[in-house]
Amino acid sequence: MTPGPPPAFRQALDFVAEGIVLFDAESRVILANRAFHAANPRLSGIAVPGTGWDLLLNEAAARGALPRAVCDRLAAIEAEHLDSGADLPPVTYDLPDGGIAEMRLAPSADGGFLLSQRRAAEDRDTARDFEILLSKVLEASPACLVMSRIGDGQIIYRSPAATELLGQAKSSFAHFASRVERADFVTALLPDARVDDMRFTGLRQDGTPFPAEISARLIDYGGEEVVVASIEDLTEKLAIEAELEQQREQIFQSEKMSALGELLAGVAHELNNPLSIIVGNAEILQEDLAGTPSESRIERLGAAATRCVNIVRSFLAMAREQPLQLAALQLADILRVAEDATAPLLAERGIRLELALDDDLPPVLADAVQLPQVFINLITNAAHAIEAAGTGDRIRITAAPEPGGRLRIQVSDNGPGVPDAIRSRIFDPLFTTKESGKGTGVGLTFCHRIIANHGGEISLAPARGAGATFRIALRTER
Repeated sequence: MTPGPPPAFRQALDFVAEGIVLFDAESRVILANRAFHAANPRLSGIAVPGTGWDLLLNEAAARGALPRAVCDRLAAIEAEHLDSGADLPPVTYDLPDGGIAEMRLAPSADGGFLLSQRRAAEDRDTARDFEILLSKVLEASPACLVMSRIGDGQIIYRSPAATELLGQAKSSFAHFASRVERADFVTALLPDARVDDMRFTGLRQDGTPFPAEISARLIDYGGEEVVVASIEDLTEKLAIEAELEQQREQIFQSEKMSALGELLAGVAHELNNPLSIIVGNAEILQEDLAGTPSESRIERLGAAATRCVNIVRSFLAMAREQPLQLAALQLADILRVAEDATAPLLAERGIRLELALDDDLPPVLADAVQLPQVFINLITNAAHAIEAAGTGDRIRITAAPEPGGRLRIQVSDNGPGVPDAIRSRIFDPLFTTKESGKGTGVGLTFCHRIIANHGGEISLAPARGAGATFRIALRTER
């Protein structure tokens, strides 16, 4: 056994406030100073000359003098790094009184080594306080934070907000609804060790998908790469954006309708006087040519001129936002006006108009001048679409009461239908798919305006098979 140090050296070690244990080249205790014995009373009878290093560590762990993890770490440092000549890192652990202890190993000149033990300095206490503060901040933060290994996705830390949103899955892989999106995220993260505001579809703790945005950083933690990610639920944000976009679109459409109304009001005003002359002269000619072969032609001329006058008045009423002249009208009478107005067009193109109406339908509250224009426009549009495509030969109108005192009307055709690309735009002012000179883009816009002024609704039904179907809901008298 290596002889003990001289008495003067012993006295010097006992004077040091830091706990010191000296070991010889065979890893046996030579001396443990007074400070070490005072700090480790449970090692009484063990930290004495001749005790082996392994035995000291095992007893320290068994008697609760040191945490098992600290003993394992010290053993690893002594076995693997003691002879490297490098400055060995300290091993720290929490003390029962809330402080932090620090233990170090260092080689000695005679081939042995020494173990030092001391209470950490005040900056360690400050760091501990900061760690506690940071932990409290993270626990109280509304941010959804997740820390996970990049390889297997195992979660190391998850904030309470993340648990509330994403649940308690063991792997961050479970937060992605799509494996492809997860792979895209990792691919984007690796080159620069960061990702900002990347959109993906997340999964809530109940398994339902939601739109999400992730920002992340790749850091080193305990010698391995981990991902620190912040995840934001975009459901409410996107809903607000959609609502704002809809409001902007409504304002834009309102401005276009206002400008269009002013334009049509001017055109209608200019047409009013010439049309009045045509109607007046048609009536005179009808009287003069009564009983002649030309009488029927004059009647058709007068009817067409009268219809033009009504259309002009309808445009003027809408442009000036004049109140409707609502009355209880039978739908069959309204459709008969539209049928008479479109009969020549349909006959010329070989298209049948079918009115499948029950006899007991309730009257609708409607303007006798404006509402027929809606059906005239829908029938005309369907006829033009059938003619242009060379597909279809029938237009069918049905109606049925529905709850809430309304009448549901459907105008259907077996023509080419409306392409998906333009279904959302057909009611936009000045939008038309017809060739130049064959359409103005005004018709459906004013159909929508007329029905809305009646307190009703008009929409294009979802595409199902051939043709197009417009649905109209109007208030009834009942």
